[in-house]
Amino acid sequence: MSILENNKHFLHEHISFIESTSIEGKCGGYNRFLTNLGVKCKGRYWEKDHSVIDWNEKENHYQFFFDYENNEEEIKEYLRGSDLSKSEFLYTWLDYNDPIIKIKTMDFIENWEEFYISSIEGLILVSIDGSKFLEFTDDWKYNLNSNFEIKPNTKVSS
Repeated sequence: MSILENNKHFLHEHISFIESTSIEGKCGGYNRFLTNLGVKCKGRYWEKDHSVIDWNEKENHYQFFFDYENNEEEIKEYLRGSDLSKSEFLYTWLDYNDPIIKIKTMDFIENWEEFYISSIEGLILVSIDGSKFLEFTDDWKYNLNSNFEIKPNTKVSS
């Protein structure tokens, strides 16, 4: 059942704001949405990392493995200190049957693992203006990719 229709969905315990964009993410809708914000998708990076975003096309690319024991607080601290924290809201898409949603950035930062768990096959979040975006890859590699520094010294060389 949709997070928007199910008030008992576990994420409701962790969020203070959620708004539907009324834009469907399924059938390529989320990729088109991201592309319209300037985030190119479905490139050659899928084979390397199971990334939807084409990181080969990004000038700034940061990446690190995020699925390690006791990572919750450490990654939360990295996110708090990153440029992402300057954005008030983010767009994301959690479930095939749900529309793209708008959430508070701080809700995501403080509960990033719950958001990741609630997604199916990876998680992409993008700032309202499209200037900041990050992608948690699916369970094939468990990489956190972004176009801004989250964890120090994680810039990918071109």
